[in-house]
Amino acid sequence: MDISIIGKHIALGRKTKGLSQVNLAEMLNVTPQAVNKWEHGKTLPDVFMLAKICDIFDIYDLGYFLGNNPCPETKGGGYMENCENFTSIEQFVEYWQSCSVKGLQIIAKTYGVDFNEHDTKEMLVKKLTDGMNAYCENNA
Repeated sequence: MDISIIGKHIALGRKTKGLSQVNLAEMLNVTPQAVNKWEHGKTLPDVFMLAKICDIFDIYDLGYFLGNNPCPETKGGGYMENCENFTSIEQFVEYWQSCSVKGLQIIAKTYGVDFNEHDTKEMLVKKLTDGMNAYCENNA
């Protein structure tokens, strides 16, 4: 894992949102120095902080920070386009597990899967999995 890539993506996301390091730090309840260290690849935010950053930047896949393909519902990507090579429900589940709660809510809404805004990530993944299993059974 190249921490400089993560830092560059944090800086790019912050600038895209029109935020200063101070603004982002206040939103995350950290110091501006912490944000500066992340952006310069000196330290890394923990995974929970990275999930909060994803929500602020409207990025729904933690893999974005590692240079991976984005979760299906990020800007510019259609769900089926990004998932056309998946051959099993397990591949969808693995993909969904890399998404933030906000991203999973968008996917659920797009595909008519009922959810509660207070559902956890695990609950959303289960509901999406159950929905896909039901769809596959009905269309087999």
